[in-house]
Amino acid sequence: MKTAATELFGVKYPILNAGMGRVALSKLAAAVSNAGGLGVIGAGSSAPDLTRQYIREVRALTDKPFGINCPLALPNAMDNARVALEEKVPVINYSMGRGDWIVKAAHAYGGKVMASVTDTHFARRAQAHGADAVIAAGNEAAGHAGSVTTFVLVQRLTELLKVPVIAAGGVATGSGLVAALALGASAVSMGTRFLLTQESPMHQNFKNKAVELDVEDTIYSDKFDGIPCRQMKTEATERVLAQPLNVWSVFLNSFSIAKELKRPYFSLLREVLTAGPQNTIALMRMARTLKLHTITLTTGDLKTGMTASGMSVGLVHDIPTVAEVMQRIVTEAYACQRLLNSAMDGEGSANSSRSGAASALSA
Repeated sequence: MKTAATELFGVKYPILNAGMGRVALSKLAAAVSNAGGLGVIGAGSSAPDLTRQYIREVRALTDKPFGINCPLALPNAMDNARVALEEKVPVINYSMGRGDWIVKAAHAYGGKVMASVTDTHFARRAQAHGADAVIAAGNEAAGHAGSVTTFVLVQRLTELLKVPVIAAGGVATGSGLVAALALGASAVSMGTRFLLTQESPMHQNFKNKAVELDVEDTIYSDKFDGIPCRQMKTEATERVLAQPLNVWSVFLNSFSIAKELKRPYFSLLREVLTAGPQNTIALMRMARTLKLHTITLTTGDLKTGMTASGMSVGLVHDIPTVAEVMQRIVTEAYACQRLLNSAMDGEGSANSSRSGAASALSA
Protein backbone atom coordinates (compact mmCIF):
# COMPACT_ATOMS: atom_id res chain seq x y z
CA MET A 1 0.00 0.00 0.00
CA LYS A 2 1.85 3.04 -1.25
CA THR A 3 0.43 6.45 -0.47
CA ALA A 4 1.89 9.87 0.14
CA ALA A 5 1.85 9.09 3.87
CA THR A 6 3.64 5.74 3.63
CA GLU A 7 6.32 7.37 1.51
CA LEU A 8 6.61 10.33 3.89
CA PHE A 9 6.98 8.21 7.02
CA GLY A 10 8.72 5.19 5.52
CA VAL A 11 6.10 2.65 6.65
CA LYS A 12 4.41 -0.29 4.95
CA TYR A 13 0.76 0.53 5.66
CA PRO A 14 -1.10 3.88 5.80
CA ILE A 15 -2.23 3.28 9.36
CA LEU A 16 -1.31 5.18 12.55
CA ASN A 17 -2.41 4.79 16.12
CA ALA A 18 -3.70 7.96 17.73
CA GLY A 19 -1.22 9.40 20.25
CA MET A 20 -3.49 8.86 23.24
CA GLY A 21 -2.03 10.19 26.48
CA ARG A 22 -1.51 7.53 29.17
CA VAL A 23 -2.66 4.86 26.70
CA ALA A 24 -0.38 4.93 23.65
CA LEU A 25 2.69 3.97 25.62
CA SER A 26 5.86 2.19 24.52
CA LYS A 27 4.43 -1.31 24.11
CA LEU A 28 1.45 -0.21 22.04
CA ALA A 29 3.36 2.23 19.83
CA ALA A 30 6.15 -0.27 19.14
CA ALA A 31 3.62 -2.99 18.28
CA VAL A 32 1.98 -0.75 15.66
CA SER A 33 5.35 0.09 14.11
CA ASN A 34 6.44 -3.55 14.09
CA ALA A 35 3.17 -4.47 12.36
CA GLY A 36 3.90 -2.07 9.50
CA GLY A 37 2.12 1.09 10.63
CA LEU A 38 3.36 4.23 12.34
CA GLY A 39 3.28 3.78 16.10
CA VAL A 40 2.73 7.05 17.95
CA ILE A 41 3.56 7.57 21.64
CA GLY A 42 1.08 9.68 23.60
CA ALA A 43 3.17 12.10 25.63
CA GLY A 44 0.12 13.93 26.97
CA SER A 45 1.04 15.68 30.20
CA SER A 46 3.65 13.10 31.23
CA ALA A 47 6.69 14.29 33.11
CA PRO A 48 9.53 14.95 30.61
CA ASP A 49 11.82 12.29 32.06
CA LEU A 50 9.02 9.73 31.61
CA THR A 51 8.51 10.85 28.03
CA ARG A 52 12.21 10.35 27.36
CA GLN A 53 11.92 6.87 28.87
CA TYR A 54 8.99 6.01 26.57
CA ILE A 55 10.97 7.11 23.51
CA ARG A 56 13.98 4.99 24.45
CA GLU A 57 11.76 2.00 25.26
CA VAL A 58 10.19 2.17 21.80
CA ARG A 59 13.64 2.30 20.22
CA ALA A 60 14.55 -0.83 22.19
CA LEU A 61 11.41 -2.61 20.95
CA THR A 62 11.52 -1.70 17.25
CA ASP A 63 13.85 -0.45 14.55
CA LYS A 64 10.91 0.88 12.53
CA PRO A 65 9.81 4.53 12.26
CA PHE A 66 7.65 5.87 15.09
CA GLY A 67 6.25 9.13 16.32
CA ILE A 68 5.12 11.01 19.40
CA ASN A 69 2.13 13.26 20.07
CA CYS A 70 2.52 16.48 22.09
CA PRO A 71 -0.71 18.44 22.78
CA LEU A 72 0.84 21.86 23.36
CA ALA A 73 -1.91 23.24 25.64
CA LEU A 74 -1.29 20.66 28.36
CA PRO A 75 1.12 21.04 31.29
CA ASN A 76 4.62 19.70 30.47
CA ALA A 77 3.77 19.76 26.75
CA MET A 78 6.45 22.22 25.64
CA ASP A 79 9.10 20.35 27.61
CA ASN A 80 7.91 17.05 26.13
CA ALA A 81 8.20 18.47 22.62
CA ARG A 82 11.75 19.59 23.40
CA VAL A 83 12.57 16.09 24.69
CA ALA A 84 11.22 14.62 21.44
CA LEU A 85 13.45 16.97 19.46
CA GLU A 86 16.48 16.18 21.61
CA GLU A 87 15.86 12.47 21.07
CA LYS A 88 15.37 13.09 17.33
CA VAL A 89 12.06 11.24 17.17
CA PRO A 90 11.35 10.48 13.47
CA VAL A 91 7.81 11.93 13.51
CA ILE A 92 6.38 14.54 15.88
CA ASN A 93 2.65 15.18 16.07
CA TYR A 94 1.58 18.43 17.70
CA SER A 95 -1.86 19.84 18.44
CA MET A 96 -3.58 22.57 20.46
CA GLY A 97 -0.93 25.20 19.73
CA ARG A 98 1.51 26.73 17.28
CA GLY A 99 4.18 24.30 16.12
CA ASP A 100 6.37 26.19 13.66
CA TRP A 101 9.32 25.98 16.08
CA ILE A 102 8.87 22.19 16.23
CA VAL A 103 8.84 21.99 12.43
CA LYS A 104 12.05 23.99 12.13
CA ALA A 105 13.91 21.92 14.72
CA ALA A 106 12.64 18.56 13.44
CA HIS A 107 13.48 19.33 9.83
CA ALA A 108 17.02 20.17 10.92
CA TYR A 109 17.66 16.49 11.72
CA GLY A 110 15.42 15.06 8.98
CA GLY A 111 12.34 14.53 11.12
CA LYS A 112 8.76 14.89 9.95
CA VAL A 113 5.94 16.79 11.64
CA MET A 114 2.18 16.21 11.69
CA ALA A 115 -0.37 18.69 13.02
CA SER A 116 -3.74 17.53 14.36
CA VAL A 117 -6.46 19.91 13.19
CA THR A 118 -10.23 20.12 13.54
CA ASP A 119 -11.11 22.70 10.90
CA THR A 120 -9.90 24.45 7.75
CA HIS A 121 -8.45 27.43 9.62
CA PHE A 122 -6.03 25.37 11.71
CA ALA A 123 -5.22 23.18 8.71
CA ARG A 124 -4.16 26.18 6.66
CA ARG A 125 -2.06 27.49 9.55
CA ALA A 126 -0.34 24.13 9.98
CA GLN A 127 0.62 24.00 6.31
CA ALA A 128 1.85 27.60 6.44
CA HIS A 129 3.99 26.72 9.46
CA GLY A 130 5.66 23.92 7.50
CA ALA A 131 3.88 20.79 8.77
CA ASP A 132 4.52 17.79 6.53
CA ALA A 133 1.01 16.37 7.02
CA VAL A 134 -2.19 17.09 8.91
CA ILE A 135 -4.43 14.77 10.88
CA ALA A 136 -8.07 15.67 10.30
CA ALA A 137 -9.82 14.95 13.60
CA GLY A 138 -13.50 14.80 12.65
CA ASN A 139 -16.54 14.81 14.90
CA GLU A 140 -16.59 11.02 15.24
CA ALA A 141 -13.15 10.92 16.84
CA ALA A 142 -12.42 10.24 20.50
CA GLY A 143 -11.11 13.05 22.66
CA HIS A 144 -10.76 16.54 21.24
CA ALA A 145 -12.55 16.60 17.91
CA GLY A 146 -14.14 19.15 15.63
CA SER A 147 -17.76 19.77 14.74
CA VAL A 148 -17.34 18.69 11.08
CA THR A 149 -17.55 14.97 10.35
CA THR A 150 -14.36 13.18 9.40
CA PHE A 151 -15.23 12.30 5.83
CA VAL A 152 -16.45 15.80 5.01
CA LEU A 153 -13.41 17.42 6.63
CA VAL A 154 -11.02 15.09 4.79
CA GLN A 155 -12.54 15.95 1.42
CA ARG A 156 -12.35 19.67 2.08
CA LEU A 157 -8.77 19.56 3.33
CA THR A 158 -7.60 17.58 0.30
CA GLU A 159 -9.02 20.41 -1.82
CA LEU A 160 -7.25 23.10 0.19
CA LEU A 161 -3.88 21.62 1.09
CA LYS A 162 -0.79 20.40 -0.72
CA VAL A 163 0.39 18.21 2.19
CA PRO A 164 -1.01 14.72 2.91
CA VAL A 165 -4.22 14.49 4.96
CA ILE A 166 -4.71 11.71 7.52
CA ALA A 167 -8.26 10.79 8.49
CA ALA A 168 -9.05 10.42 12.20
CA GLY A 169 -12.44 9.53 13.59
CA GLY A 170 -14.90 6.77 12.71
CA VAL A 171 -12.34 4.41 11.18
CA ALA A 172 -11.83 0.97 12.71
CA THR A 173 -12.07 -1.43 9.76
CA GLY A 174 -10.55 -2.12 6.38
CA SER A 175 -13.57 -0.69 4.59
CA GLY A 176 -13.10 2.51 6.58
CA LEU A 177 -9.49 2.66 5.39
CA VAL A 178 -10.56 2.24 1.76
CA ALA A 179 -13.27 4.88 2.18
CA ALA A 180 -10.77 7.36 3.61
CA LEU A 181 -8.33 6.74 0.76
CA ALA A 182 -11.13 7.14 -1.77
CA LEU A 183 -11.97 10.55 -0.33
CA GLY A 184 -8.41 11.76 -0.65
CA ALA A 185 -6.78 10.79 2.64
CA SER A 186 -3.27 9.34 2.54
CA ALA A 187 -3.65 7.36 5.78
CA VAL A 188 -5.91 6.80 8.78
CA SER A 189 -5.25 7.39 12.45
CA MET A 190 -7.16 5.05 14.76
CA GLY A 191 -7.55 5.51 18.50
CA THR A 192 -10.53 3.48 19.72
CA ARG A 193 -9.58 0.40 17.69
CA PHE A 194 -6.07 0.34 19.20
CA LEU A 195 -7.44 1.29 22.61
CA LEU A 196 -9.13 -2.11 22.61
CA THR A 197 -6.13 -4.35 22.00
CA GLN A 198 -4.11 -6.61 24.24
CA GLU A 199 -1.20 -4.15 24.24
CA SER A 200 -3.40 -1.31 25.49
CA PRO A 201 -2.87 -0.54 29.20
CA MET A 202 -6.58 0.17 29.77
CA HIS A 203 -8.17 -1.90 32.53
CA GLN A 204 -9.81 -5.13 31.37
CA ASN A 205 -13.17 -4.06 32.84
CA PHE A 206 -13.16 -1.08 30.50
CA LYS A 207 -12.23 -3.20 27.50
CA ASN A 208 -14.96 -5.74 28.25
CA LYS A 209 -17.57 -3.00 28.56
CA ALA A 210 -16.38 -1.17 25.43
CA VAL A 211 -16.88 -4.14 23.09
CA GLU A 212 -20.53 -4.28 24.21
CA LEU A 213 -21.21 -0.68 23.16
CA ASP A 214 -22.73 0.64 19.96
CA VAL A 215 -22.05 3.69 17.82
CA GLU A 216 -24.49 5.84 19.83
CA ASP A 217 -22.78 5.19 23.16
CA THR A 218 -20.54 8.27 23.30
CA ILE A 219 -21.11 11.90 24.34
CA TYR A 220 -19.68 15.01 22.67
CA SER A 221 -19.46 18.17 24.79
CA ASP A 222 -17.20 21.05 25.82
CA LYS A 223 -18.16 20.57 29.47
CA PHE A 224 -15.63 17.82 30.06
CA ASP A 225 -12.50 19.96 29.82
CA GLY A 226 -13.50 23.22 28.18
CA ILE A 227 -12.76 22.04 24.62
CA PRO A 228 -15.26 20.01 22.54
CA CYS A 229 -14.44 16.43 23.39
CA ARG A 230 -15.96 12.97 22.85
CA GLN A 231 -16.14 10.55 25.79
CA MET A 232 -17.61 7.12 26.37
CA LYS A 233 -21.12 7.31 27.79
CA THR A 234 -20.91 6.23 31.45
CA GLU A 235 -22.58 7.24 34.69
CA ALA A 236 -19.64 9.56 35.32
CA THR A 237 -19.85 11.37 31.96
CA GLU A 238 -23.58 11.98 32.38
CA ARG A 239 -23.00 13.21 35.93
CA VAL A 240 -20.30 15.64 34.74
CA LEU A 241 -22.73 17.12 32.22
CA ALA A 242 -25.49 17.46 34.80
CA GLN A 243 -23.45 18.99 37.63
CA PRO A 244 -21.44 22.25 37.75
CA LEU A 245 -17.67 22.18 38.19
CA ASN A 246 -16.75 21.54 41.83
CA VAL A 247 -13.87 23.98 42.29
CA TRP A 248 -13.06 22.75 45.79
CA SER A 249 -12.75 19.15 44.60
CA VAL A 250 -10.45 20.21 41.75
CA PHE A 251 -8.31 22.21 44.18
CA LEU A 252 -7.87 19.21 46.49
CA ASN A 253 -7.04 17.02 43.50
CA SER A 254 -4.49 19.54 42.20
CA PHE A 255 -1.87 18.48 44.76
CA SER A 256 -1.81 14.90 43.48
CA ILE A 257 -1.79 16.14 39.88
CA ALA A 258 1.27 18.32 40.52
CA LYS A 259 3.01 15.32 42.07
CA GLU A 260 2.12 13.12 39.13
CA LEU A 261 3.38 15.73 36.68
CA LYS A 262 6.54 16.10 38.75
CA ARG A 263 6.00 19.83 38.94
CA PRO A 264 6.45 22.07 42.02
CA TYR A 265 2.92 22.81 43.17
CA PHE A 266 3.19 26.60 43.31
CA SER A 267 4.93 26.69 39.93
CA LEU A 268 2.02 24.80 38.39
CA LEU A 269 -0.51 26.96 40.23
CA ARG A 270 1.15 30.14 38.98
CA GLU A 271 1.12 28.83 35.41
CA VAL A 272 -2.59 28.06 35.65
CA LEU A 273 -3.56 31.39 37.20
CA THR A 274 -1.56 33.46 34.71
CA ALA A 275 -3.41 31.77 31.85
CA GLY A 276 -6.40 34.04 32.49
CA PRO A 277 -9.87 33.30 33.90
CA GLN A 278 -11.25 31.43 30.89
CA ASN A 279 -8.17 29.25 30.45
CA THR A 280 -8.00 28.64 34.20
CA ILE A 281 -11.51 27.17 34.17
CA ALA A 282 -10.59 25.05 31.14
CA LEU A 283 -7.48 23.73 32.89
CA MET A 284 -9.53 22.96 36.01
CA ARG A 285 -11.91 20.95 33.89
CA MET A 286 -8.98 19.15 32.28
CA ALA A 287 -7.72 18.28 35.76
CA ARG A 288 -11.09 16.76 36.64
CA THR A 289 -11.17 14.79 33.39
CA LEU A 290 -7.62 13.58 34.01
CA LYS A 291 -8.61 12.27 37.44
CA LEU A 292 -11.67 10.44 36.09
CA HIS A 293 -9.63 8.93 33.25
CA THR A 294 -7.05 7.68 35.75
CA ILE A 295 -9.80 5.91 37.67
CA THR A 296 -10.99 4.09 34.53
CA LEU A 297 -7.45 3.30 33.40
CA THR A 298 -6.32 1.79 36.70
CA THR A 299 -9.49 0.31 38.26
CA GLY A 300 -11.95 -0.11 35.41
CA ASP A 301 -14.63 1.57 37.54
CA LEU A 302 -17.09 2.96 34.97
CA LYS A 303 -19.48 4.29 37.60
CA THR A 304 -16.90 6.75 38.90
CA GLY A 305 -14.47 7.12 35.99
CA MET A 306 -14.68 7.96 32.32
CA THR A 307 -12.43 8.01 29.29
CA ALA A 308 -12.40 9.16 25.68
CA SER A 309 -14.01 6.93 23.09
CA GLY A 310 -14.88 7.47 19.44
CA MET A 311 -18.09 6.54 17.68
CA SER A 312 -16.22 3.63 16.12
CA VAL A 313 -16.46 1.82 19.46
CA GLY A 314 -19.62 0.31 17.98
CA LEU A 315 -17.51 -1.23 15.21
CA VAL A 316 -15.12 -2.97 17.62
CA HIS A 317 -16.22 -6.37 18.87
CA ASP A 318 -13.12 -8.06 20.26
CA ILE A 319 -9.74 -7.45 21.92
CA PRO A 320 -7.02 -8.87 19.67
CA THR A 321 -3.32 -8.09 19.51
CA VAL A 322 -2.12 -5.07 17.55
CA ALA A 323 -0.58 -7.37 14.94
CA GLU A 324 -3.93 -9.12 14.48
CA VAL A 325 -5.72 -5.79 14.09
CA MET A 326 -3.28 -4.61 11.45
CA GLN A 327 -3.47 -7.82 9.43
CA ARG A 328 -7.26 -7.90 9.68
CA ILE A 329 -7.62 -4.31 8.44
CA VAL A 330 -5.28 -4.91 5.51
CA THR A 331 -7.13 -8.11 4.57
CA GLU A 332 -10.49 -6.33 4.83
CA ALA A 333 -9.20 -3.45 2.72
CA TYR A 334 -8.16 -5.74 -0.14
CA ALA A 335 -11.50 -7.57 0.09
CA CYS A 336 -13.30 -4.23 -0.07
CA GLN A 337 -11.25 -3.24 -3.10
CA ARG A 338 -12.17 -6.48 -4.88
CA LEU A 339 -15.83 -5.88 -4.10
CA LEU A 340 -15.67 -2.36 -5.50
CA ASN A 341 -13.80 -3.49 -8.60
CA SER A 342 -16.42 -6.15 -9.19
CA ALA A 343 -19.28 -3.68 -8.73
CA MET A 344 -17.63 -1.17 -11.08
CA ASP A 345 -16.42 -3.69 -13.64
CA GLY A 346 -16.81 -2.25 -17.10
CA GLU A 347 -17.66 1.23 -15.86
CA GLY A 348 -14.14 2.54 -16.30
CA SER A 349 -14.45 4.83 -13.32
CA ALA A 350 -12.59 2.77 -10.79
CA ASN A 351 -9.25 4.01 -12.09
CA SER A 352 -10.26 7.67 -12.10
CA SER A 353 -10.69 8.05 -8.33
CA ARG A 354 -9.30 11.39 -7.19
CA SER A 355 -7.43 9.65 -4.38
CA GLY A 356 -5.92 6.79 -6.30
CA ALA A 357 -7.26 4.38 -3.67
CA ALA A 358 -7.28 1.39 -6.00
CA SER A 359 -3.73 1.91 -7.17
CA ALA A 360 -2.60 2.45 -3.60
CA LEU A 361 -4.05 -0.87 -2.53
CA SER A 362 -2.64 -2.77 -5.47
CA ALA A 363 0.89 -1.36 -5.11
